[in-house]
Amino acid sequence: MTTTPLQNDRFLRALARQPVDRTPVWMMRQAGRYLPEYRASRADAGSFMDLCRNHDLACEVTLQPLERYPLDAAILFSDILTIPDAMGLGLYFETGEGPKFRKTVRTSEEVAALSVPDAERDLDYVMRAVSTIRRELNGRMPLIGFSGSPWTLATYMVEGGSSKDFRHLKTMLYDTPDTMHQLLDTLAHAVTDYLNAQIRAGAQAVQIFDTWGGALSTPAYLEFSLRYMEQIVSGLIREHDGRHVPVILFTKNGGQWLEHIACAGADALGIDWSTELSDARARVGHKVALQGNLDPNVLFARPRLSAPKWLGCWRATVTALATCLTWVTVSASLPTPITSPPLWRRCTNSARSITAIFQRTQTHSTQEPIDERFTRRPVVYRSL
Repeated sequence: MTTTPLQNDRFLRALARQPVDRTPVWMMRQAGRYLPEYRASRADAGSFMDLCRNHDLACEVTLQPLERYPLDAAILFSDILTIPDAMGLGLYFETGEGPKFRKTVRTSEEVAALSVPDAERDLDYVMRAVSTIRRELNGRMPLIGFSGSPWTLATYMVEGGSSKDFRHLKTMLYDTPDTMHQLLDTLAHAVTDYLNAQIRAGAQAVQIFDTWGGALSTPAYLEFSLRYMEQIVSGLIREHDGRHVPVILFTKNGGQWLEHIACAGADALGIDWSTELSDARARVGHKVALQGNLDPNVLFARPRLSAPKWLGCWRATVTALATCLTWVTVSASLPTPITSPPLWRRCTNSARSITAIFQRTQTHSTQEPIDERFTRRPVVYRSL
C-alpha cells in the first residue's frame, strides 16, 4: 500500500519511549456505550458480527470516535473471537449473555481436528477493514490492530462462552496438559498469522489482549499464557512501511507478573487499575513503556468530585519517577525536566482536560448492562 506520512505519531513515539510533546492518555470504552451513531450503524448492519464482517461499516464505526474527539490513534473495530470463528466453531451472540460457540473443543481429538486459518483468506473481511481504515485515515494518525491471546481464546473455545470458574478449561489444563499445550500452540500460530496479516494490511501497532490470564496461578500463567504470547511476539513483523511496528501485551489482573511480561519482547505493557504505575515502573525499569490503569468505572462518578484525586495521583507519580506516567497512559519520557514548571502546568491542565472529556463521555452513556468481556473497543484519547 502507498505510505502516507503520519501527521500525528505521538502514540507511536510514546510506545517507543521517545520524547513527546504531550503524553497520550489511554482509555477503554465501548463504542456502543456512548455513541448513538455507533448504535445506528449496528442496527443497519443487523448484528454485531455482520457489522464486523462489513468492512465499510467496520471502517465507519472505527472512525466515529475520531469525529467527536481529537484522538491520537484509531483502533480496528473487530472482535477477539474472530479466529475461533474462522476455525469453524460458530460464533454467535446471545442477548444478555455475550458470545457463545455452537461447537466446543474439549478433547484431544477435537483439538487435533483444528487447523490454523489462513488470515488473509478466512479472515479477509478483517484485512479489508484494516486497509480501508488506513486509507481513510490518510496519515491523520496511526491504526492499532489487535488479537486475543491464545489462553483467552481458549477459555471461550473450551467453555463455549463466558465463564466464572473456567471449570472445563482448568480440568483440561490439569488433567491433560499436553492437549492444552497443543491447543495453545495452534492458537499461537493462528494469532501470529492474524496479526502479521493486519500489519501487512496497514496496522501500525498491535496489541494482544490476555483478558483471562489473571485467572491462573503463577506457574500456570508462565507455562500456559505468557509462554505463548512470547512465542507470538517473536514471530511478528516488527518493521513495515519503513517504521518499527510496536507490540503491546496486556494481561488483566496480571500485575504480579510484570517482571516476567517485560521480558517477553514487547514494546509496551498494559496494566490495569489494581497495579500502581509507580510500582510498575520501579519493577520493570525502562525496558518497556507502560499503558493503562484507570478503573473505567470512574466514568460513572461525578468528575468535579473525582478530579482532585486524579490530580493528586498524577502529581505523586510525576514526583516519584523520571518518566512521566499518567493513570491511563502509555508512558513516555518528556523533553522537559520532570520538576520543571511547564510540566506542572501541563499536569494541572491535564486534570482539567480529562475532566471535560469525562463529562462529554458521560453525556452519551447509556444504561445498558456493561459487557465485562474484553471485546470492548479501546478508545485512545488525545494527549493532554
